[in-house]
Amino acid sequence: MVMRLRSATTVSLLLLVAVCSGCNHRRKSQTVVVHLLRNLSSPYGSELDRRILDFQGNNPRLSAGQPITVESETGDYQSMVDKENSGSEDVDLIILDKAEDAKNSLVLQNALAGAPNVCAALKACPAVVPAIIPPQISGDSRQAAQKFVDFLQQKPS
Repeated sequence: MVMRLRSATTVSLLLLVAVCSGCNHRRKSQTVVVHLLRNLSSPYGSELDRRILDFQGNNPRLSAGQPITVESETGDYQSMVDKENSGSEDVDLIILDKAEDAKNSLVLQNALAGAPNVCAALKACPAVVPAIIPPQISGDSRQAAQKFVDFLQQKPS
């Protein structure tokens, strides 16, 4: 009888340990995707492609540890830029070929004043290549987009 009680206790403890060890798993970090609107056929396009690869190669992360990836949106560049408004949340970062590309979007025209020039990163200077994070983008998406813009403001090595 004592032997059976010890066996039952041992089995119960093993089951309890197995169940509890499954409860202590770490949640995987969700990747934050920066949706980038840019002209894929831009004169700076291939250089921007290289800079995106450089950024990704550095294993960028937010301060909370989530990985960051950059994805270019596809479609007609000028019509996508023209459609940007204060309600658009499908694009986190817009890199214009030139400031005049924003002429049909009041939101982008207003954001141009504070837009950093990333021409040095694209070897396009003295051209002005504005990078705009739309004002409606917030939270992790904004932090990730800003991290990519900060990277683009550094001269390539």
